[in-house]
Amino acid sequence: MTESVMRWVRRHRPDGNPLRRRSDRLESAALLVTVVLVLLSVWPAAAAGRQSYEHALPALGDGRREVVATLLADAPVTRLSFGEAPRGEPAPARWTTPSGLERTGRVMAPPLARAGTEVRIWVDPGGRRVGAPPSPGDLRVTAVATALLLVLVAAVVGGLGFAGFRLLLDRGRYREWEAAWSLADARWRRRRSS
Repeated sequence: MTESVMRWVRRHRPDGNPLRRRSDRLESAALLVTVVLVLLSVWPAAAAGRQSYEHALPALGDGRREVVATLLADAPVTRLSFGEAPRGEPAPARWTTPSGLERTGRVMAPPLARAGTEVRIWVDPGGRRVGAPPSPGDLRVTAVATALLLVLVAAVVGGLGFAGFRLLLDRGRYREWEAAWSLADARWRRRRSS
């Protein structure tokens, strides 16, 4: 692997090698531009990750509270052709809001839960059921994933752009190669005929 990396570096380094064609130098310059652009995308990606973290931060302090809900009926069971299967499904429940009002609604009940079972749920300041707030760790993971995704997108776009540019260069190289072989073929034919 080290040998192939060194061969790749020797191929793309700028030097005064007279055997390097103009297309080889253009390819090396395009590779350098691609790498620099991908590296420059790290800063905006970090800024976007930070922005997503700060945008979601208010959800931590939006007044959600965890309260205890009491099931008013047994948790439903699913009837199958060969019997019954317990699984977590919504069941009617009653809970007290942070302001002291009683509310009723359907909450996810654990399998085989009986009426009177207590279930923890999250409510907003008005007492309506809401999802659990994200943890600070979840927010950090989302921010890092956002930044990494943006760098990955920049790398893919840069790689595709470089591959397209190299394809154009290769077409030109093949034309030059064909022209050189045609010229050589014409010279060889003249030598044989004389």
